[in-house]
Amino acid sequence: MLEIKNLKLSYGSTQILNGVDLSVKRGDVVSIIGPSGTGKTTLLKCINHLAKPASGTIEFDGIRMDFARPDKAAVQAIRLRTAMVFQQFNVFKNMTVIQNVMDPLVVVQGKSKDEARAIALQELERVGLSGKLDNYPSQLSGGQLQRTGIARALAVKPDVMLFDEPTSSLDPELVNEVLKVIKDVTSSGITSLLVTHEMQFAKNISNRIVFMDGGVVAADGSPSEIFDTPSNPRLAQFLNSERAIQ
Repeated sequence: MLEIKNLKLSYGSTQILNGVDLSVKRGDVVSIIGPSGTGKTTLLKCINHLAKPASGTIEFDGIRMDFARPDKAAVQAIRLRTAMVFQQFNVFKNMTVIQNVMDPLVVVQGKSKDEARAIALQELERVGLSGKLDNYPSQLSGGQLQRTGIARALAVKPDVMLFDEPTSSLDPELVNEVLKVIKDVTSSGITSLLVTHEMQFAKNISNRIVFMDGGVVAADGSPSEIFDTPSNPRLAQFLNSERAIQ
C-alpha cells in the first residue's frame, strides 16, 4: 500500500533522512522507534508532505510521488488519504470540540454542516468525548485535547493514520487514556504508522517494528524479533538504554 524508496532530506548541512526505504502493507500497524533526532517524525511528515525531501519516491496505493519532480496533484491525492495526529494536539483554540472535528469535513471535503456534524458526533463518541462537544480547548485536559485530535483525524476516513509521538506532551496520568483510544483505532484494521517511545505499547499493538538510526531504517521485523532477539547491536544498545530509563 505504501512504498518509500531512498528518501533523503537535510536541513542546511544536517542530514536528517539518509536514504530511507520502507514498505507498508494494507492493515499493517507499524511502530517506529529509535533515538531522538534520527528522523522518525520527519519521515511521517514526508508521507503527508509536511516536509519536502530533496529526493526519493513515495508510492501510495498506485499514486507515485517523485520528490525530484514534485507533482501537486499527487501531493493532494496522498494528503486526502492520510491523516496525522501531532505531538502538540494542533486543535484550533477558537473552536469548540465538535467544530474542530467538523472543520476539515466542511472546508476540505466540502460536506454539508449537517453531514459533518453527524460524522463528528460518531467519532467523538468513539474517543469518549461525547460529553465535551461544546467545550473549548482551554477547558480540556491534555488527554482530551489529544483525543479531539484523533477524532478529527478519524473523521476524514483516511486510509492511513500517522501518529507522531501522541503521548509525549501528556502528563503521565493522562497517557493511558490516549493509548487506549489508539489501541482501539489500530485494532479496527486501519493501516497505521506510530512514532513512539512507549516500547511496551508498541510491542503490544504492532505487527511490525521499525528501528531508525542515523536517518535510515536500521532494523525492521516483528515485535518479537525487534524486542526479544535484536540482531542489530545499535538496536540492542538503544533498547537497553530505554529499559534503564524505565
